[in-house]
Amino acid sequence: MSYETNFVISGIAGLFVGIGLFSLIGIGSCILLALSVYNDALYRRVENPTMWAVLSGFFNIVALVYIIIQATKKAAPLRCMQCGDFLHPNSRFCQRCGRPLMIPSPDELNNYDRRRKLFLWLWIGSSVLSFIVLFVFIFIYVVRFIGAV
Repeated sequence: MSYETNFVISGIAGLFVGIGLFSLIGIGSCILLALSVYNDALYRRVENPTMWAVLSGFFNIVALVYIIIQATKKAAPLRCMQCGDFLHPNSRFCQRCGRPLMIPSPDELNNYDRRRKLFLWLWIGSSVLSFIVLFVFIFIYVVRFIGAV
């Protein structure tokens, strides 16, 4: 093979490596965002934390919607997950159906709060890293291509 052919093949291979690395870091970023939203939902005692986490992992815009909803939402009285009846603030059981309530301890709430912040910062860092990797590989590819011309 000639020099030009080797150059083109190595350039295309480098571009695919860059895109693959960008994709892997992007998938990791989505997982970190989902974990952050999940811990935030547990911290705020949202009814469906797993649903919000999965949707946020697949569609990052859903995380933004979740944050806006939680930030603008007024403190509503808690409801029983089984029968939907309103609960008294300090009750341990539902007055209507008798289901025991899952009330996290202050230590658990602190853990959820710490984890949601940690995963959010990791998500921000991994997102920045993925774009840096993408731009570096594109820059290297463009410089090599222009230098060969």
